[in-house]
Amino acid sequence: MAIFRQLMGLDYLRPDASRHGALRLTEAARPLLRGEAGLVLRKDSLRKAVEAASRPRAQAMISEEAEPLLAALKAKRRALAEAANVPAYIVFNDRTLIEMAETRPQTLDDMRGITGVGEKKLERYGTEFLEVLTGAEPAPVHPARRKLAGRESGTLYDRLAETQARLARGESGLAPYLTCTKTTLARIAEDRPGSLEALARVQGMGETRLERFGAAFLEVLAE
Repeated sequence: MAIFRQLMGLDYLRPDASRHGALRLTEAARPLLRGEAGLVLRKDSLRKAVEAASRPRAQAMISEEAEPLLAALKAKRRALAEAANVPAYIVFNDRTLIEMAETRPQTLDDMRGITGVGEKKLERYGTEFLEVLTGAEPAPVHPARRKLAGRESGTLYDRLAETQARLARGESGLAPYLTCTKTTLARIAEDRPGSLEALARVQGMGETRLERFGAAFLEVLAE
């Protein structure tokens, strides 16, 4: 198991979500298979193995099906902790990783609901662990939206963005292209202005955007 953990930490192995967490080789492992690259693994000492065996196993708290995914999450945690020269629990504790492995969040919004995943840790580690959980690199998320992850304002932001995309060229579809910045959408989602006057005071709106999006944005906020 120690070898598998190290291989996952090096991103040569990943759990495959479509195969219930079964491990699969990544593209990074191809040079190894072709003999074009070497591999040096860490040899854990006997003392560490004995100590680990004497501690209560986290796997006892997790289903057998989720164990491979938990091992992959721990490997990712170890790699990040070693890179930052901090203890592993500073990244995430075992309970948080167990909850991730059992619930398998698929988005940053889902992950924000995991115990121990606060705003700062989501910002710093969210996409790294989400890639392990989903088996694929997550789509980029703007920082303004990421700060709203797991909150009702995050859902509002998404609905405002959809409304803006629909009206980017006006109701007719022939008007000049116009959008608000993602930061402006985030402010609207958080402040929830209840009138055109209040919406106009949001930084980044302006008269032209207010005329194009104002009424539609207020409908979204009112819902």
